[in-house]
Amino acid sequence: MMRVEPGWIPVCLVFIIKVVHSLRIVSLDIPRNVEIGQKVELMCYYDLGEDQLYSIKWYRDNIEFFRYMPGDRPHLHYFPIEGIKVDLRKSSKNSVYLYDVGALTEGKFSCEVSGDTPGFRTVSASKRMTVGGTNNESSATFQLSSIIYVVSSCLVLLPLHLQYL
Repeated sequence: MMRVEPGWIPVCLVFIIKVVHSLRIVSLDIPRNVEIGQKVELMCYYDLGEDQLYSIKWYRDNIEFFRYMPGDRPHLHYFPIEGIKVDLRKSSKNSVYLYDVGALTEGKFSCEVSGDTPGFRTVSASKRMTVGGTNNESSATFQLSSIIYVVSSCLVLLPLHLQYL
C-alpha cells in the first residue's frame, strides 16, 4: 500500500506514442534467373516517410552503375561497367531497364535510397540475379518494414523485419 505524505498529490504521467514514418524500402523486385540476351526490369519501391528524396542508386556487386537524382539535370546517370547495359529511355526513379543481358550481368543487385537534408538517411536492399540457368522464375520480391516510435522524447527503433513473398 502506498503512503501519501500530506501536501503531496499522486500524479499519473501519460506518455503519448507517436508513430513516425521512416525512410524505408517497401519492395525490391529483381528476377532470380534470366536467359542470355533478355531484357530485364529491376524495380525498387520505397516510402520516404517524412523525408525528401535525395538519390536512388543501383549497384551490381557493390559497384554503382545507375543513379537517379531529382536535383540534378539530367536526373538519370549511367556509369558503364562490364556486363551492364542500361536503357535510359525506359529507366526511372523506381526502375532500371537492362538489355542484352549476358553472363557478366550476373551478380548481387542493390537499390540504395537516400533522403535529403537534414538527416541524409539511407536504406538499401539487395537480391542476387543469375544468368543462363534453366529455372526461369519470374522474380523474387521481398518487403522490408520498420517503424520508429517516439516515446517521451526517447527514440525506440524496432528491428527491421525481412519477409520473402
